[in-house]
Amino acid sequence: MNKIFRLPKESPFLNLLRQTDKLAEARNVEGLKDLIKLILRPIQSEHLRDAYLKPDHEARESLSWAHSLGFKSYLQFSLNDTFYSHRTFIEWCTSEECAVKNKNLYPRLKLSSDIVLPTPWHPLRILRNIGSIGEFRAQGTFKQDPSNHIVIYHYPLMIGWVGGGNHSIMQGIITGEGNLVPEEVHDISPLIDEVYFDGVNWRDKKDRKIGQPKYQEFGWCWEIARRIKALEDSPFKG
Repeated sequence: MNKIFRLPKESPFLNLLRQTDKLAEARNVEGLKDLIKLILRPIQSEHLRDAYLKPDHEARESLSWAHSLGFKSYLQFSLNDTFYSHRTFIEWCTSEECAVKNKNLYPRLKLSSDIVLPTPWHPLRILRNIGSIGEFRAQGTFKQDPSNHIVIYHYPLMIGWVGGGNHSIMQGIITGEGNLVPEEVHDISPLIDEVYFDGVNWRDKKDRKIGQPKYQEFGWCWEIARRIKALEDSPFKG
């Protein structure tokens, strides 16, 4: 991982790693999780507001776990004495090693505090929902509709990726109300130590470039997630 340290000393990423390591040395797992929230909150805000700042239908694209993380090559490594040479990131996430089948273990994500990443986009819906969902409002408090509100949760990245219900989820976040149970949970712990972020690109253990995240902050949070994985057992292996 030496290429990380070829960045200039004033790099925000290097400064973040310095603070991350202090939290890890103190075994402050909850602090690391809060740090991920701190890093990703501006991205969440940008995607919430963008449709209000752009001409109709020209808002940012939705964030998708399958594409926004930006892995372009196979993730090649050994796991449980088996070498995998032709699995993509998407295939790993949906594999038996990473896809959590026991729904009793699924977390209840709090829209008031957890990182859930909707991207409102529809010109009519962004006006219909804002101001109308919440306590004592026309549509009442936010309630999850499993047929509409689709979220994929990644641990230990601590990110809820929204695949449906963007506009009402946005309003739940704004009012700080409501919870969501993910449609799927991907425990990507087996992948965390096989990939690292060098400040610009994803690299594997052989130092090969294997992609680039849509936002560098996703790479930053991968490195925070590495410390989380080292300090706590996955809650999804029960």
